[in-house]
Amino acid sequence: MKEKIINILINELYCCYCNNCEYNNWDEYGYRYCDDCHRKYQNWKLSKDTAAQIAEQIIKEVNIND
Repeated sequence: MKEKIINILINELYCCYCNNCEYNNWDEYGYRYCDDCHRKYQNWKLSKDTAAQIAEQIIKEVNIND
């Protein structure tokens, strides 16, 4: 279930902020993508880590409300 939620989030969320962008990992990507992306959201991609955190929150809420 968690993987399905992660995939939905990644496929549906395409316009957000730098702090949860896949390329915000400075150690891995540096500023390579930010010049093109900054304020334009080009190449923006939801990070799998952020999607996983949101998926966990969704699962907790669903389990609490069942």
